[in-house]
Amino acid sequence: MLKINYLFGCPNCGGPIDEDRLFAGIPCSKCLPGKVENLDYRVIYDLLVKNSTLKGYAEYYYENETYEEILELFKKVIKNEPWNLQKYWIKRLAKNESFSLSAPTGLGKTTTLLVYSLYFGNTSLYIVPTNSLKDQICERLKQIGAKVSCDKANDNYVNVATFNRILRHYEEYQALRPRLVIVDDSDMILKSGKTTEVIAKVLGINNEVFQDAINLVKLRKLLRFNKDDKELKDKINELEYKISSWKPLVQFLVASATLKPKGTKQQALRLLIGFEPSTIQTYLRNIADLYYPSTDLKHVIEKISDKGGLILVSKEYGKEKMKELKDLIEKLGYTASLAIAGRKFLDKFSEGKVDFLIGSASYYGVAVRGLDEPKKLKYVIFYGVPKIRLNLKDALYNPSMIVKIAEKIGIDVKDIRRKLVFLSPSEIQLLKIGLLKNEKLNGKIEEIRNYLMKLREEILNTLEDKKIERIKTESFLVAESNNKYYVYVPDAVTYIQASGRSSRIIHNGLTFGVSIVLVDDIDLLDILIQKLRKIVTSVNFINIENINMDKIRETVKKSREESAVQKKIVTKTVLLVVESPTKAKTIARLFGRPSKREVYGIPVYETIIMVNDTILIVNIIATKGHITDLTTENIGYYGVDIKDSDFIANYSPIYKCYNCGKTFTSKSDSCPYCGSIFISSTEKIIAALRKLSMEVDEVYIASDPDQEGEKIAFDVASMTSPYNRNIYRIKYHEVTRNGILEAIVNKGKIDLNLVRSQVVRRIEDRWIGFELSSALKSVFYERNHGSGRVQGPVLGWVVERTKQYKNNLGWIVNIKLGDYNIRKFFKTKEEAEKFVSNLRVKINALSEREEIQNPLPPFTTDTLLMEVFNKYGINAQITMKITQELFESGLITYHRTDSTHVSNVGVSIAKEYLESKGLKNDFIGRSWGEEGTHEAIRPTTTMDVEALIKDIEENPNKYFIRFTKYHFKIYDLIFRRFIASQMKPANIKYIKYEILINDEKIEVEIPVKVEGGFSIIYPLKVYTLSDNFTTYVGKGSTVLLLGYADVIKSMKEKEIGRPSTYAKIISTLIKHGYIVESKRRSFLIATNRGIKAYEFLSNCCSDLISENRTKSLLQKVDKIANGNVSADEVLFELHREITILSDKLVNSLKSYTNI
Repeated sequence: MLKINYLFGCPNCGGPIDEDRLFAGIPCSKCLPGKVENLDYRVIYDLLVKNSTLKGYAEYYYENETYEEILELFKKVIKNEPWNLQKYWIKRLAKNESFSLSAPTGLGKTTTLLVYSLYFGNTSLYIVPTNSLKDQICERLKQIGAKVSCDKANDNYVNVATFNRILRHYEEYQALRPRLVIVDDSDMILKSGKTTEVIAKVLGINNEVFQDAINLVKLRKLLRFNKDDKELKDKINELEYKISSWKPLVQFLVASATLKPKGTKQQALRLLIGFEPSTIQTYLRNIADLYYPSTDLKHVIEKISDKGGLILVSKEYGKEKMKELKDLIEKLGYTASLAIAGRKFLDKFSEGKVDFLIGSASYYGVAVRGLDEPKKLKYVIFYGVPKIRLNLKDALYNPSMIVKIAEKIGIDVKDIRRKLVFLSPSEIQLLKIGLLKNEKLNGKIEEIRNYLMKLREEILNTLEDKKIERIKTESFLVAESNNKYYVYVPDAVTYIQASGRSSRIIHNGLTFGVSIVLVDDIDLLDILIQKLRKIVTSVNFINIENINMDKIRETVKKSREESAVQKKIVTKTVLLVVESPTKAKTIARLFGRPSKREVYGIPVYETIIMVNDTILIVNIIATKGHITDLTTENIGYYGVDIKDSDFIANYSPIYKCYNCGKTFTSKSDSCPYCGSIFISSTEKIIAALRKLSMEVDEVYIASDPDQEGEKIAFDVASMTSPYNRNIYRIKYHEVTRNGILEAIVNKGKIDLNLVRSQVVRRIEDRWIGFELSSALKSVFYERNHGSGRVQGPVLGWVVERTKQYKNNLGWIVNIKLGDYNIRKFFKTKEEAEKFVSNLRVKINALSEREEIQNPLPPFTTDTLLMEVFNKYGINAQITMKITQELFESGLITYHRTDSTHVSNVGVSIAKEYLESKGLKNDFIGRSWGEEGTHEAIRPTTTMDVEALIKDIEENPNKYFIRFTKYHFKIYDLIFRRFIASQMKPANIKYIKYEILINDEKIEVEIPVKVEGGFSIIYPLKVYTLSDNFTTYVGKGSTVLLLGYADVIKSMKEKEIGRPSTYAKIISTLIKHGYIVESKRRSFLIATNRGIKAYEFLSNCCSDLISENRTKSLLQKVDKIANGNVSADEVLFELHREITILSDKLVNSLKSYTNI
């Protein structure tokens, strides 16, 4: 039986352990002898103590015991079982961890912190923003039995104080040396560098360490503009090393926040505490989004006929308008208060003394961010579409703004838009500064700045000359007011934040709220709606005149009643494991604004995903690919122990050298290739996975949906099983909201057959590869030799074609007849030149016909690699890298696929796009084959390449990759091929020609015209023949060299490659120096080294590297994946074959000399 043994994974001693014990959650047989069975952690601890083998498991045990103690205290003082989310926080608190408690209001953050303050017992500090909240916290702490000191610093007490008091008496609180600091609203410490500095002192961060962190932040910013500055990098490395030795002594907890640390001191604090003191911004909402096409507030107040409202006035109207509206509301018989500064208005509203609050529609305004009254606040009314107003002249220092407005007044901006897209964030920042200060820059950025300045002047002159009153773009409006032009940008984020105040969590359910926009500009409302739908897809605005307000009012009331029958919200904590950091960031951003922390130096993103009625608090981490690989330690037969009928594959962590970049799987203090001592290991990632898995309810493993991804999932599950029993495999084929949500809903188990097939393939690759590589190294006395089963046939094709090419060299005459080319071959240059000097050409059209041609299906991996190479000359490795990035950014579906199937979602994308382009009648939906594991490669949205470029311009922080012209070329090709596959056939006209070249007659039939159908989107090549010919004489061969497309096509047709291996096989042969890529046309040419290596392999083991044998083995591996053949059976056969090979190689080495 095939089994996996990890050489490092025991949760107690860190030594070797088999997969069965890991999945049972118990230590290795050395630490805990006996049968494999599931045991409680306390039983395991007792047995380890009894056997005198207790080591690392002690930490896990004590953390669990601390968690249980806090849990029991919680139940005792709160008289309730904590929710799942509160248990998650308690687990982290039990580890003495510093972090932000990320969750929407109403999910028990304050309660958890109060209980923990009581449990902590030692001197602690609880910082709150207001006196009223201070009094509440003090009272609640006293009620649960805590020793509390309000507004006075006392040892061994829970000290509760406001920010203002801390700022005035920070020496007093610094002298306390609290071991626990809780901040209720971290925005207060992020607003200014001074408050941040005070908090740093209270946290026990000495001035030298804090200054070092400030300097590090500054130097990292400088590095963005000087990426090759070695001296700067050395200073950064020195500071990083110095700071890494500092360990925080205080546990720091943040209860709520919305701001991100932007200032230098704020970023320095974030660096030292190890997490961002800001919580997740999510879009949980149960809201009726309404509008009224006027600013008649009186009518709307009379319509809702209820109190409990927040009126937010668009900023450009100012305080006078707020006072005017206050008077209006009071005339209608309600009480109102301005919510501009301070906190008194909040107390009055809470006490029911005020019916309506009136404030500014500003994201940072106290009315938007400071109000949390789920029972009292029911209606949020926007007086005017919430917007940001900018003077046009100031706005036109922004490159993106210049381009968008220029486009709207009829200036062609395609070229400048593409140039801007290719700039890095730091270059864009430099450009903005250059525009604003009118400072000259260098090189290409100065050219762009100069052009944009001219464009800016042209825009201002055009607006003035043509008296244009308004310009509407997709993201803002330009309009004239009092002889000045302004830019109005609808503020979608403020709308979500503010309207969300009417829908909060109480009684374990989400209250129903109402948001009403009094429209002062219908165009701005339209832009706002489009912006909102990119963030909250469910937004749907209804005219208040078209709804039953009585029903709305009743729903609002009932949702706030304790006895209300409503769907209860369930919270659950999840660890989501993906492969790439880009994918981790993309997924985190899909569901709101995530918070970020680091676990053992590994970035972890925390976000909230709503699945039906369950709130998932999700931690997202990337493994960066495989976390283990077959060991190269001196164990068994190349890492595999063979015992009777068992094959035990031994796996090690993966080590990577920072200096030479090579990876290896044998434990070593230095790199075996270059000797460097700077080595990283996946052990750090594994440690982070284990730590996170202890904290959460469930683990979702979302590695790529293929054979390699399944093995990664198995390794992650193996490593985390001792710490979490709820592990699931989720698979998605596109990184979109719907793709992720569907995957979570359909969570399943790991496919063990697919895992075994990957392991067999890896063993086969190791056994054959190491045997062949050893032989090649022995013969040729060079280290960089190697081969594998699939590489052998592919090398053979390139070698044979290279030989044929060289054997048939001569001179080629290229005869260009219009855009059609004819090649004639001659042995000598003299013959070719003589032919040209006597050349006569005559063309006669013989006949013509028309043919209806259907579109090609969307791309599979092989057809994409071939088409990209044929059209653009981009090699397979680059294409795969780019498609990986496009997939991880959520732009295309999974790119390693041999399926042409298109889902219903895909068909609807094509339909919507064609309708938007006025091509509704050209749409024909096609599914292209049966549904399987994968789908064809297609776009995930209706954005064509121009729309994508605009989207990048509009949302510069949306994507986490650096786009190049190749990204756009490949995306454009994928998009157009897919859309074409959903269109009507095209009509093609062919003409048959007789071409007389001297005395030779040649007949050709070529396409000369293509009309309609899919050709509108995906044009086909047509030719125009002409008697006026040109010639070119050059060296050439009757046999063409192989290109990437030819090799990939052969691998596909002969079934010796897979979508995941096409590019890798060719790149490995290049890496070994066996083939090279020609500079001009990227043909693949065998080197002398490659030819000699192939000749040796052909002589000693031709059967082993034959196409048929390779195909047969890969088919068997597929059968293992499908459960039709056992892994043992294939490995036994393979081992026999390798034994024979080994004997052959020994004999060949004896006779193979003089090379």
